[in-house]
Amino acid sequence: MNLSHTLFNTVSNKLKLKISLLSEERLYVNSLHVQIESLKKIKESNYKDISVQKNQVKINNNQDLIVMYIINISFLKANTTIHISDIKGNMRLFYSAGSVGLIGKQKRKRRIAALKLISLLLKRATFLNKKPVALHLKNVNSYRNIIVSKLKRNLFIRVVKSFNQTPYNGCRKKKVRRKKYTKKFR
Repeated sequence: MNLSHTLFNTVSNKLKLKISLLSEERLYVNSLHVQIESLKKIKESNYKDISVQKNQVKINNNQDLIVMYIINISFLKANTTIHISDIKGNMRLFYSAGSVGLIGKQKRKRRIAALKLISLLLKRATFLNKKPVALHLKNVNSYRNIIVSKLKRNLFIRVVKSFNQTPYNGCRKKKVRRKKYTKKFR
């Protein structure tokens, strides 16, 4: 009696799990179907090019499909840079750690450089106010959360992409040459 009861419970739990997965997939399929239908309606209403509509293609739920600007933050070996470009790739603003007054080895202090650059960016880039923005982070490993939280307070960040190009264990070290041992005569 006890064994059959446990078997019944395990089978019923597996079925419940499969049903929940199917319901999630059904929601995804329904949202894709709604998006397809709305795009078909736009196409039928004689719009030749969707991008000509000033990047304002709307779907039900009022979601924009387009990002207006891209913010790139790069941590290089000897510098920290930040630049803003529009969708077409035209650069709007560019700042490096030197433009905030950091010189020499100060430019490699990531936290200070990143926070000063972000505050300068928020002062100068008033055109970003309520427009959807993509954030691209290059080699920003442990400072990712700080940067994203600081920018989220003032900007509408739509997408965050992280590009880490430094290997985890670094390059292979050079082989250490042994010094020749010679006996000195006195």
